[in-house]
Amino acid sequence: MPDNAVFRLKLMKDSTNADETMLIFKRKATAGYSADDASYLPGFGQVALASVSNDGKDLSINCSPFTPGVPIGLDVRTKTDGTFLFRTSFENKIPVYIQVWLVDTYLKDSIDVRRRNYSFTVSKSDSGSFGNRRFKLILRRNTPQQTAQPH
Repeated sequence: MPDNAVFRLKLMKDSTNADETMLIFKRKATAGYSADDASYLPGFGQVALASVSNDGKDLSINCSPFTPGVPIGLDVRTKTDGTFLFRTSFENKIPVYIQVWLVDTYLKDSIDVRRRNYSFTVSKSDSGSFGNRRFKLILRRNTPQQTAQPH
């Protein structure tokens, strides 16, 4: 993975209610919270999305080393029940052979979000349908032998 490769993931309720988190991959970065990261500051919107550092901090910008197969947690918050969508909103310097798997531990599903969007529902009465335990990203190199999805 090239230094300063960038991947942004967007959480959307609709065209006006959205939030993003950004991952920047740097060889010399640390996996825990550092001065290179940006803490997540919740706003007043309908949705909130943060990546989670290895030491449990919610981040809007997460600088970390590229470590294939190591999960990057996501914290998803919504103000209401409903259907929501994840999509890749920006990427730069991410090689074509890198897969970015969004893993939904609640539904035991996964998808390469570089290739397709992911729609899901949140029920505020079910704490498993949102929060910092439902979703994670797993990046890995694609080889012809790797066809199984990471659950």
